[in-house]
Amino acid sequence: MKILRAVIIFALIPLIAGYLVASFKGHKTQSTVSLNVATNNILPTDRITLVEKGIISSITQKGVTSISTNDQQLIETIPLGENYVSVDKQTNYASLLEFSSTGSLTRTLLNGNTNTIDTMNWYTDPAISADQKEIAFVSDRDKDKTDVQDNALFVKNLTTNSVKKIVDPDPHSGGIANPVWSPINPNLITYDYYQYDDAYNPYSVIKEYDISTQSTNPLTTQKQNAYQGSFSPDGKQFIFLERNNDITTTMYIADVTPEGLSHVQQIATGDFAYPKFSNTPKHIYYLQAQENNNYDLDTATIQNNNMTNIHALSTDQELQANSGFTVSKTTTTSK
Repeated sequence: MKILRAVIIFALIPLIAGYLVASFKGHKTQSTVSLNVATNNILPTDRITLVEKGIISSITQKGVTSISTNDQQLIETIPLGENYVSVDKQTNYASLLEFSSTGSLTRTLLNGNTNTIDTMNWYTDPAISADQKEIAFVSDRDKDKTDVQDNALFVKNLTTNSVKKIVDPDPHSGGIANPVWSPINPNLITYDYYQYDDAYNPYSVIKEYDISTQSTNPLTTQKQNAYQGSFSPDGKQFIFLERNNDITTTMYIADVTPEGLSHVQQIATGDFAYPKFSNTPKHIYYLQAQENNNYDLDTATIQNNNMTNIHALSTDQELQANSGFTVSKTTTTSK
């Protein structure tokens, strides 16, 4: 029973890590939506990208620019130059799609639809390298070769279109999630690695993979049960979440060293998702749960290992944590 219960728990992990059921219906047309965001609280260095109900929104201090893709449940959208990459999550598979700045579907990067129900694939959690030449993602595409249904970590070269698997999952664990490229070292990718302890209790650690040496280094411990890590733009700090026994989460910040993380400090406890650094030092963005289990987007200043100057960027917008958001640098800054 313990094994069965653990398997059931980990079957739900992809929901926590960032998945929703969606159906692709088309593309096109510029659109504006009534996304209520306090843009004056966004730092002038930052551009936030998120997707809700098929609307991709690019948010800066100057305002909100939104485009309609006519795909009501796209998730996990990230900018790629002037375009966007999104996960199109169907009932039995998920694909990675690229959309233009007007919402038109420009190409399918990875197609999970094999037209055979038993061999369909999941492609999720896209992450673009700093030079925008490669995209990391997780997928179960090798399940027929390995007999393991869990997501492994892959990298696709956007120039040659070659795909390489770089990390295998722990079998029957829920797999790998949330790949993140180092902003200063093109060979380093961190990711959430799910597994079981000796009593079949699930937990996750954040690991770092070096593409050049093909070596893996754990950044957190089993006790921390950590996930959803993110680098500061200069690569010198790392922020991540820890699951607590009471279902709350604790947010930590740490210094990045060649040996791993050091000076790990707790900065807040609550119900958070996807903490990310601003391009302005000592500022972060994150999702904060509402009473109805949806989320608001918040920002805060980190001072003396505490969150201060907290502002809600969205209020009662019912954002889905599964969709996530990204923070990139604006090309021009507001005065």
